[in-house]
Amino acid sequence: MLNEDEIFRENYRKIRLICPRCGKEKFLKIPMELTNHSENITTISIPSDFVCEHSFQAFIDKNFAVRAYHNADFEITKIEFYETESIDKEGIVSYTLSQLIKNIVEILRESLIDKEILGSAIFNLEGKVMYSSLPDEIFVIMASQLEQMEKKQPINIKQTILLLENNQKIYSTIVQLKEITLNLVLLMSSELNLTEANSYLENLIVKIIDLDRPKKKIAKIVKKDKKLEQPPNQFWIYSKVNYSSSKNGDRVYIDSLGIRVLKSVIVNLDDIKDNPEFEGKIYFTQKYVNLMQGLALTLKDAASFLNKLNKMP
Repeated sequence: MLNEDEIFRENYRKIRLICPRCGKEKFLKIPMELTNHSENITTISIPSDFVCEHSFQAFIDKNFAVRAYHNADFEITKIEFYETESIDKEGIVSYTLSQLIKNIVEILRESLIDKEILGSAIFNLEGKVMYSSLPDEIFVIMASQLEQMEKKQPINIKQTILLLENNQKIYSTIVQLKEITLNLVLLMSSELNLTEANSYLENLIVKIIDLDRPKKKIAKIVKKDKKLEQPPNQFWIYSKVNYSSSKNGDRVYIDSLGIRVLKSVIVNLDDIKDNPEFEGKIYFTQKYVNLMQGLALTLKDAASFLNKLNKMP
């Protein structure tokens, strides 16, 4: 069995960071997996209070040599890794994360506020990291696992769940967008049970998929009578909803399902707002129903949703 030093040499490299503002130094261990398959430059975002009071970015090549530093344009809360594109002829690093991935990263950062997600990562289908805020030990495990899965070419594995000894949960799931397929990895808090974790994952995927949809210009609409009959192509679930208990968040608890869903996927949300103890048909958007259909084989909550769809209790 490898001792701790041998494990370190096998999986990590140590680099020296120097703050570009004040010159303070600190060593940081970097998982080897970060650059094993990289053809470009990896960006490390360093939070304040790690090296000094400043936050900054360090750019390293595949040999773990620091090529440049950059003062951060935003405050970050933990160490993050990015894959960048290239270095120009003058040795200047180009920071070229695509806008779509940047928007996804912002959604993942926002999820850290509620302490329900402890870290996250985005890989491509070959297991190459595009972004990570996972603890380094978790990152090494997931990067190695995804690499092995790619080599073995498994049959249509859309999602895996790992339960850690401390009851934290690692979800690895495929997210299909228009021009790219991503492998999203989330480290979930031990305070979430499996049902809550599945619900949180579903809502997060909805937000990510919405980023890839074209934004339509909405003309000014004359307010109509709320009592008008709902369009025949909509889908509903009959349930009680206590809207007042969730008015400060972005989700609503659906009593008959036992899960919380994003307010944005409920068509008749105004009717529910007007009745603090609403009981009746809750109409859902077509895209949310489509998402549940895609997840029905892997998520119990999605299957339950479809079983109750358009059925009276």
